[in-house]
Amino acid sequence: MVALLALAALGLIIGLRMGSRVPRSAVAAPDGAAMSVAPDVIPPSTTPPTITDFVSPDAPLAVGVSVMSFTDLTRTTPSRGDRETLMTRPLTVTVRYPTAGMPSEEEIPDAPAFEPAPLILFAHGFDISSQRYSALLHDLAASGFVVAAPEFPMSSTVFDGDPDEYDIPEQARDLSFLITAMTGPNAPPELAAMIAPGPVGLVGHSDGAVTVLLAGYAPRYADSRVAAVAALSGDFDTFGGEWFTTSDPPLLAVHGEYDEINPFESSEMLVGNDPGPAMLVGVEGASHLGSVTNSETEPAVARLIAFNFRWRLGGSVEAMKQTYATASTSPLQVVSSHG
Repeated sequence: MVALLALAALGLIIGLRMGSRVPRSAVAAPDGAAMSVAPDVIPPSTTPPTITDFVSPDAPLAVGVSVMSFTDLTRTTPSRGDRETLMTRPLTVTVRYPTAGMPSEEEIPDAPAFEPAPLILFAHGFDISSQRYSALLHDLAASGFVVAAPEFPMSSTVFDGDPDEYDIPEQARDLSFLITAMTGPNAPPELAAMIAPGPVGLVGHSDGAVTVLLAGYAPRYADSRVAAVAALSGDFDTFGGEWFTTSDPPLLAVHGEYDEINPFESSEMLVGNDPGPAMLVGVEGASHLGSVTNSETEPAVARLIAFNFRWRLGGSVEAMKQTYATASTSPLQVVSSHG
C-alpha cells in the first residue's frame, strides 16, 4: 500500500483492461483507473525499432486484438450527452498486432504477439470512430506493426452527444500520453513484450490527420518520440501555432482525388510548406473517406503506409524502394516528393 501511494503521488500508475471482443466490431467502454506520465519523462530514443522480414506487407500474418483502457489523471474531460464533466481523461484503445497464423480477415482476441513490433498510433476523424477504419488498421497490423487506435472522448461516435471538433489539441496530447503509457517503464507487461523499443509512427485521417500533424510538427504539441507521420485526407490548421522545424519527422500525405470534405489542395499546401522530407500521394477517383475504406483503394493505401513506416522507422533501403514503387502504382500516384 505504501508503494502504491508513492507511485500515485508521482503520477506514474497506468491502468490496463484487456478483454475479448467480437473481431473488428465491438469496443469496450473505459473502466480502468490510471494516472498519467508526462511525455518528457521518457527521453526520445534514437535507436530504430527492430523490424524483421518475418512479417511485412508481402508476408502478412494473422492479427491479434486487445481492448485496453488508460486514464490520464492530469486532464479533465468536458461533459457530452449524458456524461458529466470528468476530472480525468479516460481513453479506450483498440490494439491490433501480428500473431502467429495465416493472414485472415478475422482477428484473434488477446492472442500472443508474434514478436515485438514497432508502435503506430492511429487517430480517427471527426464524428466517426476507429471501427470505421478497421480494414486499414487490420492490414497495417498484419504487415508487422502494433496499431493502437484510441476513441477520442469528444469526437468519437461510440459516445453519446454532439461531437466537439475543437478538441483536436487535446487529442494530440492524448497521443503523447499513450506513447508514454504504452512504452514507458510502467507499461503493462503485455505491451512490453508486444512493442519493439524505439521511435513510433503516427497516422490519422481527416481531423485525425490534423491531430497527428500537431503531435508531429507543431512546437506546442510535438512529441520528440515520433519518427514518422502519415496524414490521410488532412488539412493545414495550426490551431494558433506554427508547424515545421528543420528537425521534423518525415511526412507522408495521402489524399483522395475527389475529396469532398478537405480539398486535394489541403495536402498540396501541407507538403509544400514542409521543408523536411515529405511525399504527397494521390488516390485516383477516391472520396474523402473512400480512400481509406473502399475495398478498391484501401489495400494499396495500407501497403504504402506500411512500407513507408518500415523505411522511416527501421531504415530499410528495400522498404524505401517499395514505398516509391507502391506510391507509383494505380490507384496511387506520386504528386510531389522532396527531402
